Amino acid sequence: MSRHPDGPPASHGEIILTARRALLVELGLEATDVGRAFLAEPAGPRARLHGVRAALARFAAERLTEADARVVFGRYRDNADELTLEVPAAVQLREGTAAPVRAVVTLPLVQLAAELGRAGAAGAAAGLLARRHPAAREVERRLRASPPGHEGWTVLGAADVAHAFAANPPRLDDNRDLHHRIRLACAHAADRSLIAGLAERNPGFLDYLQCFPAARSLRRRVVAWLGPTNSGKTHRALRALAAAPSGMYLGPLRLLALEQRDRLTELGTPCSLITGEERVEASPTHSSRTVEMADFSRKFAVCVLDEMQLAFDRDRGWAWVAAYCGVAAETLVVTGPLSCEPVIRRLGELCGDEVEVHPLERLGTLAYEGVLDWRSVPPRSAVIGFSRPLVLELKAMFESLGQRVAVIYGGLSPEVRREEARRFREGEADLVCATDAIGLGLNLPLDRVVFYETDKFDGRETRRLEAGELLQIGGRAGRGPGSAGWVAAFSARDGQRIAEALAAPQPVPAPDRLPAAPTPMHIRAIAAHLGLDRLGPILEFFRTRLTFSGGTFFPEVQPGVVAAAELADACAGKLPVETRHTLACTPVDLNDHHAHNLFADWLEAIAAGGRVAFPRRLDGSGGLDSLEETLKLITVYRWLAQKFPTQFTDLARVEALRRELTEQTQMILRRNWAQHGLARRECRRCGRALLPSSGFRFCRECHAAGRD
Repeated sequence: MSRHPDGPPASHGEIILTARRALLVELGLEATDVGRAFLAEPAGPRARLHGVRAALARFAAERLTEADARVVFGRYRDNADELTLEVPAAVQLREGTAAPVRAVVTLPLVQLAAELGRAGAAGAAAGLLARRHPAAREVERRLRASPPGHEGWTVLGAADVAHAFAANPPRLDDNRDLHHRIRLACAHAADRSLIAGLAERNPGFLDYLQCFPAARSLRRRVVAWLGPTNSGKTHRALRALAAAPSGMYLGPLRLLALEQRDRLTELGTPCSLITGEERVEASPTHSSRTVEMADFSRKFAVCVLDEMQLAFDRDRGWAWVAAYCGVAAETLVVTGPLSCEPVIRRLGELCGDEVEVHPLERLGTLAYEGVLDWRSVPPRSAVIGFSRPLVLELKAMFESLGQRVAVIYGGLSPEVRREEARRFREGEADLVCATDAIGLGLNLPLDRVVFYETDKFDGRETRRLEAGELLQIGGRAGRGPGSAGWVAAFSARDGQRIAEALAAPQPVPAPDRLPAAPTPMHIRAIAAHLGLDRLGPILEFFRTRLTFSGGTFFPEVQPGVVAAAELADACAGKLPVETRHTLACTPVDLNDHHAHNLFADWLEAIAAGGRVAFPRRLDGSGGLDSLEETLKLITVYRWLAQKFPTQFTDLARVEALRRELTEQTQMILRRNWAQHGLARRECRRCGRALLPSSGFRFCRECHAAGRD
């Protein structure tokens, strides 16, 4: 662009445009589509005169990428006036097995310009993709001359190569990454070959449904009664079970199994009670069980699987999945909220069942009542907190107002929970302070449920309650046909969450990843095929290296089971691996130091073949903590006695001790704790509920965030 000597100086953009024109003329691109587009490209304020060639190189590379996304710009080297591009290529690892790689092509800018001028962007891109790459041929030559010695190389296939290479192919000039991918592919091939051998010798190893042959021999009818709390779904299910010639009830809690055993007996059907810690035989045809005690070997006319939404539970979901897939019942009756329908239909499709879904509506009303003053909570109310310390402090708080309070939380034995529920039911208590343990297995004459808090520590983190959890707990209010139930809060913050949960449709979990625990067949097969004698590595192999066919089920082993397996290997390594797997499933809290040591002693005694007595000396302080811990150990002892009856023979003493400790616990809970004089406390910043005894003004999260 010429300028009159007396005219205004050229602008920055005009100078850059002039330089671009000169470069295009030099390269013979001025009349091409690429050239015209380059001239029309705005020159930003950071464009530099000496960078015009680099800008054209990048611009040309971008046009190639637009023509074919597989061509990717690498870099431009100004001193050599050349640019690098990455294009897809392939390396033949073995005969018939190719791996995708990225080859680097170096082109002088002049040569690329000539190709663009001759063939256009699409033609130039096609030419680059059609190139042969000497580096790929060299890699192939080296692999033929000196094949890798990795296990799996001889059975390497396309699926193994895709596993290691497909997501982000390595660059052909990166030898380290290339050989790392080859090792990964070989490891995948070795695993695949190994698991194929396991599956060949053990039908059903990779097909989870075939682990339950009795159920697969039937064409089952699945009847799903789905609805909110107080919709009559469990009542319908139990009537079908009572009328059947044989059957089994499966529920989440011993307390719930006990309650349904009693209801079936009231309906005129004798029923046995079978839980992890007891077996009360009252009928050869009917039984009420906790879900982990499901019998997969017998055929039944009817089986009731209660609370199907727990199939998505992080810790116990595997038990509901196994029960649905494994129960050999002519009619499987499933109950749960409406959100369970997709998982029921999905499992029914996989199992070849005939599925009937019957949606139910609540028999009464359930509504948000608003924010209540904690000093004037009406009788026949439940106040919900999510920890044992909070529930006990709530008891003291309300008793200081003259209220009579029953207490229910998960750490209490089922007998104590049942007694506390009776006290409330029969008017010996005005309020019940409870954790979410009230949400399953306890039918109480509640007018309202009041949430002291709507945040909960779930074992890993403190989180906001999900809508389904709020509905499950809040739905305990207003039981019976035509009843009105109310849900309330003590703060506007929590009240808004409750109102939103009651108004919004319940979320429906996707039924595409359901947990499947190892069966005895898996333990036997892995141990035999791999020659492993330790349970820990067997469970790790199952969890990390198996993939069930179909994509719906995934291998699941709970961390507590892994920890118990390692302890069983260390203390009872002489026992058969299947026996150690049974021991690893013991419901013991290994994070508790005393329980850990006692369980280790019991494992050693089992391995030695001796009898195991319950300890004579335990914490005798008589406080709630010591009573609850001892009752938990009694539960573990009774559970083990079901599995090893000839060694755990101290049951008479254990039963007497259990009754004594239960009575002591009830006496403590019946005491009036009004002298503590506690009151409700909230975080001054976010409104989250604090322990009534808390001396802090802010919750932990607000303090950590520096918002105080």
